[in-house]
Amino acid sequence: MTKFVRVEPISAARAQLSETVARIGEQGLQAEPVVIGRRYRPEAVLISFELYEKLADLIDEIQLAPLIRERLANATASPDLTLEEVANSLGIDIEESSAPASNGRESAA
Repeated sequence: MTKFVRVEPISAARAQLSETVARIGEQGLQAEPVVIGRRYRPEAVLISFELYEKLADLIDEIQLAPLIRERLANATASPDLTLEEVANSLGIDIEESSAPASNGRESAA
């Protein structure tokens, strides 16, 4: 997806930073991204935090998708594992993990 992008010079972006951040904050997801760069070459983008969060979640999902597909494919080929087998493979001691937590009161004997 190639789109014409207006690149804001760093000096102009610096001079208008407070106003730009305020505008983006007010407009949220509807705010137009501000592309900043040198010599008309894009180097950075200012976007709303709301958009950043959505994009970060999407990136995580995209990066995890191949791993999930691989594990699902392998899951059908391998037998079911018990909780103990999974815990052992992760180095978790189930007996220690399932012990009731002390509430700070000791019983007097």
